[in-house]
Parts: sequence; C-alpha cells; structure tokens
Amino acid sequence: MTPADPTPLPGRDGELRAVRGLLRGVLAGRTTTLLVTGEIGSGKSALLAATADEARAFGFPVATAAGTRLESDLRGGVVGRLVEALHEGPAEPLDWFYRVVREALGRGPLLLLVDDVDLSDSWSLRCLAYVLRRVADQPLAVVLGATTGQPPLGDVALSELVGAHHEHLELAGLDVTAVAGLVGDASASACRDVTGGNPTLLAALADQLPEHPTAVDVRALGSADVGAALRLRLRRYEGAVEVVRAAAVLGEDATADRLAAMAGVEPRSAVRIIDGLVRLHVFRDDCPLGFVHPYLRNSVSADLPVATRAADHARAAVLLRDEGAPDERIAEHLREAPAVPLPWGVEILRRAARKAIYDDRLDAARDYLGRALEERLSSDERLAVQLELVHVTFLVDQEAGMARLRDALAHADDARSAAGQAVTMLLRLCSGPEARLAVSIGLQLVSRLTSQEHDESWELRVMSYLAGAGNDVALALRASMFTDELESEVPHSARLRQVHSALLSLGHALRGESAEEALRHAAEALEGERVDVFVQPFVFTVSTCFMADAPELSDRFRRMIGSEAEPHDYHLRKGTVVSMAHGMDFLARGDLVRAKTFLKWQLRLFDELGAVAVCPMAILCVARLAEVLVDLGRFEEAQDLVACHGFADDLPELFQHNVTLFARGKLKLAAGDPGGALADLLECGRRLGASKIDSPAILPWRAPAVRANLALGRREAAAQLAAEDLARAKRWGTPRAMGTALISVGLTADDDAATRALAKAVDYLTESVARLAHAEALLELGARLRRRGRAERAIPHLRQAVELSARCESKPLIRRAAEELRACEPATAHGTVHGLTKQETRVAGMAAQGLTNRQIAEALFLTRRTVELHLSGAYRKLGIAGRADLAGALRRHQGPCSA
Repeated sequence: MTPADPTPLPGRDGELRAVRGLLRGVLAGRTTTLLVTGEIGSGKSALLAATADEARAFGFPVATAAGTRLESDLRGGVVGRLVEALHEGPAEPLDWFYRVVREALGRGPLLLLVDDVDLSDSWSLRCLAYVLRRVADQPLAVVLGATTGQPPLGDVALSELVGAHHEHLELAGLDVTAVAGLVGDASASACRDVTGGNPTLLAALADQLPEHPTAVDVRALGSADVGAALRLRLRRYEGAVEVVRAAAVLGEDATADRLAAMAGVEPRSAVRIIDGLVRLHVFRDDCPLGFVHPYLRNSVSADLPVATRAADHARAAVLLRDEGAPDERIAEHLREAPAVPLPWGVEILRRAARKAIYDDRLDAARDYLGRALEERLSSDERLAVQLELVHVTFLVDQEAGMARLRDALAHADDARSAAGQAVTMLLRLCSGPEARLAVSIGLQLVSRLTSQEHDESWELRVMSYLAGAGNDVALALRASMFTDELESEVPHSARLRQVHSALLSLGHALRGESAEEALRHAAEALEGERVDVFVQPFVFTVSTCFMADAPELSDRFRRMIGSEAEPHDYHLRKGTVVSMAHGMDFLARGDLVRAKTFLKWQLRLFDELGAVAVCPMAILCVARLAEVLVDLGRFEEAQDLVACHGFADDLPELFQHNVTLFARGKLKLAAGDPGGALADLLECGRRLGASKIDSPAILPWRAPAVRANLALGRREAAAQLAAEDLARAKRWGTPRAMGTALISVGLTADDDAATRALAKAVDYLTESVARLAHAEALLELGARLRRRGRAERAIPHLRQAVELSARCESKPLIRRAAEELRACEPATAHGTVHGLTKQETRVAGMAAQGLTNRQIAEALFLTRRTVELHLSGAYRKLGIAGRADLAGALRRHQGPCSA
C-alpha cells in the first residue's frame, strides 16, 4: 500500500515523516505507542488528524476519541468512543475492551488515537493501559496527544499509561519558512518572534494582518479570542486566571510578589501557580517573569474590558510607586490608565518624559505628557506640562511644535505665571533648532506682559537673548542687538540682580573690554543663592573661559553650579556641568592629565546618549578634550576623536563649534598642516566677529594663527595678527592674555624687540595660573637667546621650560625644550673621545645642565631606569664618582674635543 497525498500541514513535514515511519513499523507487526505533546495551541490535534489520514491511507482501521474536561468524570467515555468504531454493542468489563481490540487486530493493522488524553477519564486510561500491556508484536498503533505541562485530571499518570517503551514527539514552533507561508515573507520573522511559531497564535495573528503587514507593528497585536480561550482553559487551576491577568498588566515589571499582590492570592499560592504556568509554557522559565510569547500577553490584555484594564494598570502604578520603582516604569502603567484620576502621577509622568527625551524615546515622552494633561491641574501646572509637550512635539515636527506653542500660550490664563514656566523651559532647550523655539517662546510671552511685570519681561528677554547668542551667526547677531538694552535695565528682585551681574560680566568678556570689570560683576553674581543662568550652555562656555584666571572666583563658580538639583538640560546628569567645569579649569591651569580624566569621563556619558551631534555641552566637551590631547601630544587620538564625532568637516554655526574650530586648528598645526590650521582658525575668528565677539578671553585664536602663518612663510600676516592680539590683550588686561599676545609678538619681531617681547611674556605669565603658556614663553625666550649665541642665559629659561612642561605632561613642549637644551650643551658633549655613546652623551649633557632623572626621562621618552643606566655608564667612562663631577669632567675635555 502507498499512502495518499497527506493532509496539508504547514511546517510539520518532519513530524509527518516520523508518523509514516512509525506506521510502516506497525505494519511489520510491531506494537507502538506514540505520545505527541506540545504547548497550548501547538497543533497537536491537527497532527493527530493528519496521522489518522495517513493511517487510513496505509489501510489501517482508525478509532479516534478525545478527552474533554466535561466528560472527565464519565466512566469509560473515551474507551466507549473507541469501541464504537470497532464493535457494535454495549460496553462491557475491562477485559472486553481488550477482546474487542484483539478481534480488530485479527482483521489487520489498527490505529487507536486519543487526543487530549490528559483530560480523559481514569477508567478509559486503565483500559488503554490494560491493552498495551497485553498486546505485543501485533500491528497496533496507539497515538496519544497531550498538552505539555498539563497533569491528567484523573489518578492515572501518562507515564503509567505509556510505560517505559514508547516514542515521544514534542511539537516545536514552526520555523520562519513555514511562518512565511502563512503571513508572507515581509513580516515572517517578526511574526515568529511574537508567537514562537505557535500555529494557533499565528493563525489568529494572520487574521489581523492587513494587506501590507510591514505597515503594522506586530509586537502590539493581540487577539481577544485567544485571550478568552486561554482564560477558559485555565479556569480549572485556582488563581491561574488572575495571575495570568496580573502578568499581562505588569509586563516586564512582573515579579512573584507583585503578581501575588495584583492577583489577590497568597505568595505561596502564587509561586505554585507560576510553577504550573511555566510547565504549561504560558510563562517563560526565566527572570524576569513573563509570557513565553508576547502575542499571548497582548491577547490576555485584549480580553480585558477597557475599564478593567485601565483600573488594573492604575493598581500596578500604585504598587510600583509604593515600592519606589523607577519613574519610567510607573509612567508606563499610568499611560495605560486613562480616565482613572491619579493626581500624584503628574510629576512622575513629567520626570519620565524627561528621561524618555534623554533616551530619544519621543513617542513615549509625548504619551506621558498627554496622560499628565488628563489630570485636573492648576493653570500653572497645565501650562508647564503643555510647554514640555511643545518641546517634544517640536523635536519630532518643528511646524507642529510651533503650532502647539501658539495654542498653549493663547490659553494661558496668567501671563506672569506663564513667564515663570517659560524661563524654566528655556533652560531646557539647548540644541540649535531648539534655540529658535526658545526665542519664539520668550518673544511671544514678552508681548503679553505689561509694564507692571518688568522683572518677568526682563528675565524672559535675557533667556531668549542667551538662547540666540549661542546659536548660529544670524540668530546671534540679532541677539547682540539687545545687549545694551538688557544691561541698562536693572531688575528689582535680588535673584534677578544676580542674573543682571552675570549678564554684565558676560558682556565685558564677550567684548573684551575689561577683565577687572568682568570679574567684579561675576563676583557679584556668585555672591548669593544659586542662579541657573550659569548652567545655560552659552553662559557656561564663556564663563569657563575667562574665570579660569581668577582661581578663587572659579572655585565659587563650581560650587554654585555643583548643586544636587536635577539639571534642566535633558542631556545632562547630576554632576555633569561641574565635572566639565573642573576639566576646563585644569586645562586652563595646564594640568592636562586631570583635565583629560574629567572631560573623557563626561564624554563617555554623552556618547552613550548619542548627544554629541546636538548638545552644546557635549560639543564643548569634545572640543576641549581634543585641545587637551593636542597639548599632551596625542595627535592621532585627537584626530580620531574629532573624526568619530563628525567634526572633521564643515561645522554648523553653533557657538560651541567655535571652540571646535579652535581645537581643530591647534591640532592641524601640531600635526604639520599649517594651511588647514590657518583656515580653521580664521573661520573661528570670522564667526566670532560676525557675532560681535572680539575678545582674547574667549578664544585666543590669533596666537596659533600667527604660528600657522609663520609656518607658511607669511611673516607680514603673522605680525599683523600679533599686533591685533596685543592691542586686544592690553584692553582686556589679564596676565594670560598679555603673555600669550607677547609670545606672538616675539615670534614675529626682530632681534632685541623679539627678545624683549618674550621676556615680558615670561614676566606676565609668571603671575598667571597658565603654566603651559608660561612654559611656552620660557621655551621661546630660551630658544631666541640660544640662536643669538647667548647659551648661558638661555639655559635657565629652558631648564624651567622643561620642568614646567613635565609638570603639565606636555610631550611636544618637553621635546622642544629638551632639544633646545641639548643645543646649548658644551662642545665636548657632542664628541665621543670618552667613549660615550650618543644617548649617554645626551643624558650626561642634560644632567650637567641640572635636570633631574625624571625630567630627562620625560624629555627623551625613556624610563628612569634607562636614564640611570646611561648615567652610570657615563660616570665610569669619564672616571668620576657621580653627578656632582659631571659638568667639570665635560668642561675639562672641551679644548681637546674642539681641536
């Protein structure tokens, strides 16, 4: 006999081949029992039906039955249905069923098939067991179907029924190829992910898919019919329906104790129920608890009435709040509980929205804020939430955001309160596009304020000005037109007078007018309570530039911004701003390694968020870190840093990118590309000038531009820049600015004028905290003296330059200073009449100039141990006892070596 075409059963070809092999074995006279198991909905019944068709095609008489929960107490119900297919007449005692089977086997092969055997009555199971233990080497096939993890209703276990010698077929989920046959190739993988390939779930899901399934998020779909079927199936297990419902509501927040609380069962009972659901493959055997298939969870949720589901999510929110769960987890349940008054949840929703923006989950942020607006709020609270929703909408669609802004402001009851909410909002907006929103918010509200609300109007205008000033050149230029007006108006409140002082300080710094006045106003601004204006990106960037020359004021600045308050900018975390301030202060002081540590750590946090492309503070962090790496001599690392963040090509006209251009110019100059360096530095100067900013306190771009011009042979252009820099430095008046400008003058002047300028630069920088600039001035002065044949005068300056450079750990300066010192060595140091190697000669010459082993090691990039070995060799060859005799030994042999 050959089987007819099998019943189509997608994805079960392997199982059907196994069934055919089993039936062929039975035809050969072997009694075989096959147990088919699988999770709920895995297609057991379909496979058993296909098995019956296969058996008929092979010539088997087939007797089928199925256990049901309703007949589980009916004695012999399953056996009775099997007998009906084999024998006419009433059912008789146990051995009678055995005789009926034997009689049927006498006529040929036989298939007994029982689906849902775990729901069969105990008497029927005993009858089957009786037959299986008495029939051997007969063409009998017994195929039983059971749900994985579901215990029999009666007192006969499946293991007792089938015995030790049976075949077992566990049905797995359909593979992607089979799933594609049901739902199409486009969504096959996603559909399998949410259903595990479970045929019943797939069939329900396929019915929900539209003609173009790729337009649907299958992860959000669920079937109320599937949920209802599962609910009916689990009714036999006390408490299981409630626990499954609680798990569907809690989702990823499900734990055993939370499920117990939500389901209203004892914790011990909850653990027992969870165990059973894991065995049934409803829950996954993993932590955290949850459904094996996401589609099943959605189906359970879909089976709940809307009001019930909302109430359950509200209960879950309360439960999580009482446990101190994260805001975003509570907010997820608040979002799913519309029309359930939960006024305490408004602040949680707002904080969760802020976190969602931080994580670039804008849809979630919008939903959280929309849910917050459903609560009964005061007019101030409502406007605050609406403005936050304006921000989220703007990030997604700028036009829609502006439209929502106009609507929110049109319905604001109190312009004064609205102004206060808007100021907070303005501190939150940081990127270039957001600055335009900030300016729009400020100007729209200012137009609604009266003369009686002067302070509110002034503060809004200030915040709008700062948002514009830190943006592109066009907006910055417009903002600069209001500077005089804002500086001349003095607000009444003490807090705003601090802000006014900060604004005056900022104005002096931007115009480069007077460091003394800028620092005086800054001191006034830092005298009172914390004012948030100092953490505004534009103010922060400028303040960290000019306050570095006033250590006591710089410390006060960091103490003020180091508050434990949550930052307004959603890209920042507590401590981010003060850590960046520390890093930039260390950079200004020449403490390069500590500067790198602080800035690199903060950049790692920004990178995790993907914020560097848009956040001004993150851009500033990259730029300053690149500058640190250049000063340390880590040019390749600096190049990689700039390139990997997309800052190697054209840059947007954001204020902080002026710092990027400055750092990039220094990098190109150090890496031997003076042409590229000059282009970047001149562009930096152009942008600053276009924004009406011309101050050596902000970015001293002219100093490296002087060096780039000199490297290109453009001495006249270099001299002109140096003269401009000196004029501005005199107006600003700090030792750092004067020293930096005088170095440029010294590099472009001739003979004695150059020497005098460099000597003055050293004098100025000796009084400054700018150790790196001081080391550079000493180096340039020493090099100048050495080139003019004044080696003895050059040596102390170069020795100090090496020492300062080593303290700053600036390898490029250490190397240059060491080379200049070696050039000052006496003639004998260059010979080898003593048998000294070239490296011994260098080390001995530097030691004779008074450098320590550490300084020599850093200058020559050796270990201290290597320096010690070279010196020991030199002592032995020169015949001296130690370091104190080294200079004299070299001098004694100067004449003969010269000859």
